[in-house]
This record gives sequence, structure tokens and C-alpha cells, in this order.
Amino acid sequence: MRLRLPHTFLLFILLSPVFQLGARETTVVLLRHAERESLWDGDSPLSPAGQRRIQLLVPLLEAFRPTTLYTSDLARTQQTLAPLAARLGLKPLIRSKGDSATLPAEILRDHRGETLVVCWHHDLMKKLVRGLGVKGAVPYWSLDTYDWLWIVHVPDQGEASLEQRMQGLSAPAEARSPQGR
Repeated sequence: MRLRLPHTFLLFILLSPVFQLGARETTVVLLRHAERESLWDGDSPLSPAGQRRIQLLVPLLEAFRPTTLYTSDLARTQQTLAPLAARLGLKPLIRSKGDSATLPAEILRDHRGETLVVCWHHDLMKKLVRGLGVKGAVPYWSLDTYDWLWIVHVPDQGEASLEQRMQGLSAPAEARSPQGR
């Protein structure tokens, strides 16, 4: 009997990493679209400042090694991820801005264990984060905030968590003027 216990323990130790491989975290990188041309145009394209930002975003977002990209159906979110999509050879999945309540369930159902980048809208970010399971405090994403990344970590078991990072990109001067938002 004593000989079996050490062998069982050794077998457990050797097989533990195999079982842990199946447990993978889902990582959702959320960002707001880059600076837009006009606040008054509901489907405004990106401003020159936004065009510069999206070029700088490519290496930052590429480092996450996403397998899936999501944008809303508005031009500015699609334009924001277009250079990244081209670099990675991925076609973004486009969802209606109105799907903010159902998008998290789709992500968790169809993309478990993956890393995704989602480009969305500042006023709906909290809804996405809550839908992904974050229960703690969620900072306010103001109208003039373009330089945050939110990374939601969703483990197979346990609670989702929110990490906030600055993009670390130089904010173009036009981004600070009301017209450049």
C-alpha cells in the first residue's frame, strides 16, 4: 500500500499540467474608436488625429496576438481596426452598435479561451465590461477619452477582472480640441 501512494502522487504531479492546458482564459481588449471628425455626425469618419492614432495602435494591439476582431457598424470603429486587420489578415466581425447588450454573450459563447480586440463606443464600454462578468468598480469613460485600453480577463472559473492601461501613444494636438473629438 505504501508503494502505491507515492506512485499515485507522482502520476498526479505529472498529469497536472495536462489538465491545466484545457483551462484557458478569455482575454478581451476593449478600446474606443480613434478621434472622429465631428461630434454632430452620427457616423462621422476619423479625423486626421484619429488617422495618426490608428497607425500607432497597430503594434500595440498586435502584441496581444488577437484571434478575433470586433467592431460596431459605424465607420469610425471599422476604420480604427482596419490597419490591424490588414496586418493580421483578419476580417473584423461587425455588429450593430445596438448589440452592446448581446455582444458579451456572443464573445463568451463563441470565443472561449481566445484573445479578442473589440473597438466600440465610450458610452457603451461599461455595458460590455459588465456583460463579460466584471463585478467590481468600472471607471467612467468620458467623451474626450481616446487613450485607454481596457483588458477584461475572463478565467474558465472564477470572476472576471478589469485591467486599465494607457495606450502610451502621443495624443495628437487635434485630439484635444473640441472639433477633433
